[in-house]
Amino acid sequence: MADFVKVATVDEIPEGTFKAFKMKHHQFIIAHITDGFFAVADECSHDAAPISEGELYGDEIVCPRHGARFDLTDGAVKSPPAITPIDTYEVKVVGRDVLVLLD
Repeated sequence: MADFVKVATVDEIPEGTFKAFKMKHHQFIIAHITDGFFAVADECSHDAAPISEGELYGDEIVCPRHGARFDLTDGAVKSPPAITPIDTYEVKVVGRDVLVLLD
């Protein structure tokens, strides 16, 4: 059964930053961008590099190894060498708590 799990407070992830998490069997990042909070898998679909070691540019995360770019809002590839989107997780904010849907 999937449940929303508290992973942080809004103050822990200021706008323009992200934070990596490992919970249950999931590794993901939560990014706080202009449009809100978004979570994606912490793994580049090109070579499995941890994207948490990369850089945030607007609503995109850049893989540190080969520069693949992914849209944080939907996991879509924005720049090669990756060709496959990365997984996304549903995020909601309740009060000051940031929650992620994990199965």
